Amino acid sequence: MVATQRLLAIAMTILLPGNPGNGNVDAVGMVLLTDHARIGSQATAEGTTIYDGDRLSTDEEGSLQLRIGEALVYLPDKSCVTLHKSTSGAVKEFEAELVSGTVVLSATAGTAVEIAASSARIRPMAETRGVVQVGIAGPHELIVFARRGPAQISYRGETETIAEGKSYRVRLNDSEDGTPGEPGTKKPGRHGKALVLIVVGATAAAGAAALWGGNGGSKGSIESPDRP
Repeated sequence: MVATQRLLAIAMTILLPGNPGNGNVDAVGMVLLTDHARIGSQATAEGTTIYDGDRLSTDEEGSLQLRIGEALVYLPDKSCVTLHKSTSGAVKEFEAELVSGTVVLSATAGTAVEIAASSARIRPMAETRGVVQVGIAGPHELIVFARRGPAQISYRGETETIAEGKSYRVRLNDSEDGTPGEPGTKKPGRHGKALVLIVVGATAAAGAAALWGGNGGSKGSIESPDRP
C-alpha cells in the first residue's frame, strides 16, 4: 500500500501542469544494504528510494546502509533516524536526526551534511572523506567517535572539535549553572559550559570501531575498498 502511494505521488508530480518534470523533488537517497530494517512500519528493500521525513529503524541484529548523494549513512541494530532534506540548498544537503541507538555518517569534504542528536549538531571535518559515529547514551548524553578525520559538535552556540580516532562522552548541559568538571574532561575557559566532553577509554573506543569490522554483507564497512 505504501509503495503504491509513493508511485502515485511521483506520477502526480510529473503530470501536474507547471512542474518542470522532476518527480523526485522530495527524494533524499536510496537503500544500499538492508537486514531487518524498516521505513516506518514497512520492511526495507535494497534500491528503495528514501524521501524527506522518512523514519528508518533497525531491529535487533539488524542493519541498514543508505547512500545520499556523496554521503553514506549506516545504522547498526536497534537504531532509528529521521532523514530531512535541506530546503535552502546552500546551508546543508541533508540532516540525519538520531532518535535512538547509533548512526554513522561518512561524507566527503565540502558535503554539507550533519547528524542532529538531542539538539546537538555533529558533522565530519576531514579534508577528504570523514566518518563520525554518534550514539545516544542518555537523555542529555552522547557518545561521539571521530573514526576518520576530526569531527565537530555544536550545541547552544558552543562548538568543540574531536580529533581523529578520539571518542568522547558528551554531556549536554541545558541549565545555566554549568556542569562540574571530571577527570579527562575537555574544559573551556569559562564557567557554565553547555558542552562537556569526557574522554572515553581505549576499550570503549575499540568497541565503537568494531561496528565497522569487515564482516561483509550488510554489516561490513561503509567505506570504499579503495580508501587511500
